[in-house]
Amino acid sequence: MWLYILFFMSDCNLENDCSEQDEKSLDLKKLINEIPPDNSLYDMSEILKAVSDPLRLKIIYLLKNDELCGCHIDSALEKPQSTISHHLTVLKKSKLINWRKKGKWTYFSLANSKLIEQIENVTGVERTNFSEDLCSCETEIKLVESLVGDENGCACGSFNAPDQSKIENPKKPKTEITDSLLKTLKKKSEKLGVVSIGYAKIPKDIFNNDNTLEYSNAIVLTYPIGREIVDEIPSEIAHELNDNLYEKFGNISYELSDILRKEGFASQVAHPKEALTDLSKLGQEAGLGYIGKSGLLISPELGPRLKVSAILTTAENLPFSEKNSHEWIKSYCKRCSKCIKKCPEDALSEKEDKLAKAELFDAKCIGCSLGCTYCIESCPFFENGYNWVKEKQMKLDAKLKEKGKL
Repeated sequence: MWLYILFFMSDCNLENDCSEQDEKSLDLKKLINEIPPDNSLYDMSEILKAVSDPLRLKIIYLLKNDELCGCHIDSALEKPQSTISHHLTVLKKSKLINWRKKGKWTYFSLANSKLIEQIENVTGVERTNFSEDLCSCETEIKLVESLVGDENGCACGSFNAPDQSKIENPKKPKTEITDSLLKTLKKKSEKLGVVSIGYAKIPKDIFNNDNTLEYSNAIVLTYPIGREIVDEIPSEIAHELNDNLYEKFGNISYELSDILRKEGFASQVAHPKEALTDLSKLGQEAGLGYIGKSGLLISPELGPRLKVSAILTTAENLPFSEKNSHEWIKSYCKRCSKCIKKCPEDALSEKEDKLAKAELFDAKCIGCSLGCTYCIESCPFFENGYNWVKEKQMKLDAKLKEKGKL
C-alpha cells in the first residue's frame, strides 16, 4: 500500500498549501477504491515473480507452440533435471502451465495461449531480441525427438519419476492380502531403512477427481532425512544430498512395490519427490504422525526429519488406521511458530486464525532447489524429541483444564 501512497505524494507540492487538496483527496479515494483486494494483489505478485526468472521465461517460450514432454525441456535447456523440475513447479503453482500424465511420462503446456504476447506487451521487449536463443532451443528439441523416436523412449522426471518397476502389473490382480505377506513387506522395508509403515485409503473426492491415481488403497512409508542434509546450509551440496535421498527412497519404494506385483497385486508408486498425491496427508491418514505448522508430517520416531512415499495397490483388506493418536500435535503447533520465524525466504506465513498449519508460498520455498531444512531444524520435535514435546503439551493441557479453558 505504501507504494501507492508514495506515488501520489510525488505529484503533490508539499512546499505549498496544496489548495487543491480536497479535490485531489476525492480522486485519491476513488483510485484507492479501485485497487484490487489484497488476496488478488498477492496472486498477481506471485505470477510476476514466476515470470521474473530467465530460465522460467525460456520454458514458457519452449511451450509457445505445443506441449512438450519434461525430458525435452531438460535437454533443450541443458540444465540439471532437478533445476528444471523446481522451475516447472513454480510455473505450475502459479497456474501458468498445465500438465498431464500419459503413461509414465509428463507433458507440459501453457495455460494461456496469449501468455507470451502479454509478457512482451508489459515488458516492451521485442521477441526478435532473443530469437537466436529460442532457435537454438528448438533445434535441441528436434534433435532429441529424432534420437528418441517415440514418446515412450524419453526419460521424463520433471514431475513424475520414471517407473523403476522390474515386474509388470498382473492382468488380473488380487484384492485380498494375507497377514504373512504384510509381515514380509514390513520386515523387508525395515531392512531397507524404512522407519514406519502404515495403511490408508485415499478419500473418494480426491481419488474420483484425479485420473493419475490408479488405486485408492495405500501402503505409506516414512524414511529418515540424514543428519548430513540437515546440518548442511542451503546450497548446491545440500540440493545434491537431498536429491540422492529422494532417489534412494524412490528405489526402495519400487522394490517393495515389486514384491506386491510378484505376489499378484497391482501397484503404483507415489514417489517421494513427485506430486502424485499429498503424501504428508496420506501419512497422517495412515496414523504415522500428524501434519505440523510447516506442512511437514511429524512422526514419533523422527519428528519432521522424514520423507514420505506410498504404494497404491489393489489390496483391499489392508489394516487401515481407524484413529490418529498424534492429533495433539495440532494443538502444540497452533501455539508454536518457530518454523515460520526461521524460514529465510518467508515461504511460511501465519494464517489470520492462527491454525496449526501455516500458509506455504511454494514459489519462495527453497527446500527442493537448495535443500533447505531450516523449518526442520527449528522444530521442537527435532530439537527435543517427540516425547519431550508431548509431555510439555500434556502439562499445558492439564493447567488449561484446571482453569476451565480447555
